Amino acid sequence: MQGLLHSLLIAAGVIAFSIPLGLSGAFILTRMQSRSTTLLYTILASPVLLPGIVLGATTMIFWRDYFGVQAGLFTTTVAQTSFIASFCMLLFMARLQRQDRVLEEAALDLGASPFMVFRRITLPFLAPTIATAAVVSFLQSIENYNTTFFAIGSSWTLVTEIGSRMRFGLSPMINAIGVIFVVITIVVAVTHTLMARKKG
Repeated sequence: MQGLLHSLLIAAGVIAFSIPLGLSGAFILTRMQSRSTTLLYTILASPVLLPGIVLGATTMIFWRDYFGVQAGLFTTTVAQTSFIASFCMLLFMARLQRQDRVLEEAALDLGASPFMVFRRITLPFLAPTIATAAVVSFLQSIENYNTTFFAIGSSWTLVTEIGSRMRFGLSPMINAIGVIFVVITIVVAVTHTLMARKKG
């Protein structure tokens, strides 16, 4: 239960960091007209391709050596955010590329401030993608093992605790946790499908 609490705290932090960072990166790449856009896209999307071990270990070493922060929940949150934010950025980019910019330009011509345009036009348009990005961030964070294992230090999450106990063989507790996860997944999927059909 303590590991589950740690997993939920880390996931909440990852969502809080990844969505603003991913949205910022998506805005820069979709709205900026520059020759360096391709290079910047490569840099921002590259964490997705890096091994989780590298992300976890380098994050832990960086915060420990330069800021004196010991490995724990914070370093794990930062390490996970470093690649999960890239997933969010790709989701937001796909959504922003389908947006009709005429509405924003019309609002600006009529005297709306950039903040009001974002709040009244862009943000409602991005709302479904924000919800999707939050779910993806949560799932990516909860199930992550490699990055978490190298960045968590002496603390632990549900996944790392299960991994450490697997070394001593399967136990009824691990089987029960697996069944609970499967049941929750099925219930959420069925509920989402039924709600989508009802709305349709």
